[in-house]
Amino acid sequence: MHGDVRVNRQIVGFKKIKFYTNENVGAGKLSMPEQEMHTTAFWLHFRPLFSSAWEISHRRKSRAAFGIRQCAAHSGSAAADVRPRDLGVAMSQEDATGLVAYEPNLYLYDAYPGGIGQSAPLYRLTPSLLSQTVELIAGCPCDAGCPSCVGPTGETGERGKLVAGKILAELMSARSSP
Repeated sequence: MHGDVRVNRQIVGFKKIKFYTNENVGAGKLSMPEQEMHTTAFWLHFRPLFSSAWEISHRRKSRAAFGIRQCAAHSGSAAADVRPRDLGVAMSQEDATGLVAYEPNLYLYDAYPGGIGQSAPLYRLTPSLLSQTVELIAGCPCDAGCPSCVGPTGETGERGKLVAGKILAELMSARSSP
């Protein structure tokens, strides 16, 4: 889906990371005001069918979703032929609907107020975007995850790459079935 969204962002902390490896070497807290922006976005909804056939904890699913978010940001900017910082990425879950299962939404949004027209092309390129994301994960020579694919193992867990691949495979098969 694609359409208009409101992006609320509040910086509550920071991480110190090493150049080249993105290894976390420290963190701190910040108290900054919330920022709001109206823009356009393309989003995917991860229904509860993901991982229903295999038992995975909520924590592993959310960590793998973070990994998918990392990869989709890279694939989305390549698919839309824009700089990575022109495209924002966010994950959220609608808690107000009383969902029992973990059903996050992955948003790729224009990082400019009002949007610059990237959501509609990304929506049309969904199959290509998903296959590029799968290829990015599968093509990475690491075992469990690294900054080049799903993110560091400390962020996504030791099975983050495997779970992210399974979730994407389920999403692609769900989108291709009638």
